[in-house]
Amino acid sequence: MLYSHANAEDLGSIYPWCKYLSKMLRVNIFAYDYTGYGMAYEQGPPAEEHCNADIEAAYRFIRNKLHVAASNIVLYGRSLGSGPSCHLAAGMSQDEGEDPVGGVILHAPFMSVFRIVLDTGCTIAGDKFPNIDLAPMIDSPVMIVHGTADQIVPFYHAEKLHAALKPKSKAKPLYIEGMSHNNVHSKVRPLFIERLQDYLEEHVQPFIDDSKNSYSCIPVKVVLPSQKQI
Repeated sequence: MLYSHANAEDLGSIYPWCKYLSKMLRVNIFAYDYTGYGMAYEQGPPAEEHCNADIEAAYRFIRNKLHVAASNIVLYGRSLGSGPSCHLAAGMSQDEGEDPVGGVILHAPFMSVFRIVLDTGCTIAGDKFPNIDLAPMIDSPVMIVHGTADQIVPFYHAEKLHAALKPKSKAKPLYIEGMSHNNVHSKVRPLFIERLQDYLEEHVQPFIDDSKNSYSCIPVKVVLPSQKQI
């Protein structure tokens, strides 16, 4: 699982949550920091193009250095992380030389940054992370998780993103009544984990490439040839 965190987070703050997901779902998790965040704070300013470059670098490391098959990789993007996750998922789906990733989980995703404030009805100049435009390009099964009481990213963003997906890419969404943006409270965690397990069992595990080795779950800092830290 390639985990892309939300805004105002970094590897240190997400470690407990990633450890919990890894243990409960029995998956390996590769987490990274965006340029300008956490361990990559001094690598440059935060920007959409940097976030997209960072997830591409992380994905290349998993594929080319760890030799993990594309079908074994699930992208998990929470809030801001839905942007680079949609970017990579759409890119792998549209690239004839690449295989689509095994799955995509979008947790509290937005249609685009501008649409969080005002639903413009279309992507206008200057908008960032146009997930609503990328969703129809994704061939991987996509599960959307959103709380109905989210006061940061309105709940209808999840509904419209789900509607924009190709029929074959629509996994059953998880809409949690009363859940807000930043927390998965303990009382809903059993349902949360159960539904993610169902998603993995139905859409990902049947297509796992067992010929590849598995790796331990640890957030890592790697300096790639570009000298960008992830």
